[in-house]
Amino acid sequence: MVAMISPARFRPGLLLAGALSIAALAGTTALPGLADSPARQQLTPAQEAQIFPERKAALLRHQRERIQSLQSNERCIKGAGDSAALRSCMEEGRQQNNAERQKHRKAMEEIYSRDGIAAPMGRQGGGGSGKGRKGN
Repeated sequence: MVAMISPARFRPGLLLAGALSIAALAGTTALPGLADSPARQQLTPAQEAQIFPERKAALLRHQRERIQSLQSNERCIKGAGDSAALRSCMEEGRQQNNAERQKHRKAMEEIYSRDGIAAPMGRQGGGGSGKGRKGN
């Protein structure tokens, strides 16, 4: 049973004040994973210029591989004759996507390490909203 808030008990001013105070706290509190985190380093202009050509080439290569993978997956889905075949196509596509992402991450780490720069870590924690459906 869902409890309903009667209009007489609902105070929009109080709600707005609470939202503003939360927003103010969020602006003053250091949140993990933001640019001011000690784990995240900013590249100097010289470092950025040094690794830019390699990063660009790696990103373009990754995009080409991703496009080929998507086209292959599209052909598989178009050819699927039943739900089991479609499920198989989708699982294969996920596995290819994960493998490509790991390969790209490793290539980027090599670029940074070859130039003596600590690779950016990105989002840490292994989880979040991407793991499964909510409410199931």
